[in-house]
Amino acid sequence: MDVRLLGDVEIEAAGVTYTLGRTAERCVLATLAFNPGRVVPLGTFVAHIWGEHPPPKAEETVATYVRAVRRMIEQAGGGREWLVNRRSDGYRLDIDPVLVDHRRFTDLAGTARVLARQRDDARAVETFERALRLWRGEALANVAGQWAKTCRHGLRLDRLRVTYELLELLLRASAYGDVATRAADLVREEPTERAIALALRGLAGSGQRALIPSFLARAAEQMREVNGSRPSADLVALARRLAGEPEAAVAAPPEPAAGTVVMNVRNATNVYQASGDQYFSVIPPRGAPGAGRR
Repeated sequence: MDVRLLGDVEIEAAGVTYTLGRTAERCVLATLAFNPGRVVPLGTFVAHIWGEHPPPKAEETVATYVRAVRRMIEQAGGGREWLVNRRSDGYRLDIDPVLVDHRRFTDLAGTARVLARQRDDARAVETFERALRLWRGEALANVAGQWAKTCRHGLRLDRLRVTYELLELLLRASAYGDVATRAADLVREEPTERAIALALRGLAGSGQRALIPSFLARAAEQMREVNGSRPSADLVALARRLAGEPEAAVAAPPEPAAGTVVMNVRNATNVYQASGDQYFSVIPPRGAPGAGRR
């Protein structure tokens, strides 16, 4: 059995894919799967599904969603006892963590980093590649709500981090053409400074220095369109140095128009913590110390 979070939330078993019908049911499965073997408080499910505006009898409604998840686990060949009801405490999904694709992704990435530190680059590259192949699109793609949106953002950053580390290893192995192609694809998806710098190094190393000015210009336009930012002076200087041409050949992109708001991780309202396995917050009962504070 494979509990999948890195794409649509679903279960795959013996070549058959099982999907829950309602987004709230998929939210319950995702919340449980992020924390295998741990009791998830009932209030956490309420918060993940409805945020700050739960309906009347929300906890009873969660119980119906849990029953739907349990039925699907049984249909996929699992045991009814895998989803444990802890009465007023919450619910626990008793499965081996390696059955969850996100846990395998995290474990593989950690193993690859150890191999890279040991200078076992070939195995590190292969392990990073295995981790990235687990992704089937945007994480939690069929789950609605603010919690899922925040998780998607953090998981996308995790995926980007692993991709960067893989491309850095390929640069170390002098696989410049591969880096140029893959980093350019990454820039089209996520036009970040690090992705652009990797693409520039790949172009230079593979003998395509003449393409650097036009590539930087396109990347700068993508940055402007996606988040209103522009390449830093350091990135422009790197492009000039790698191009090996006069500075005027790789001109700095124009400043954004007046009034443009540049949003980045530092000034974002929602902050996502990707380290460890904590993908839920304990919601204190009303009236308890700390309740209502943020």
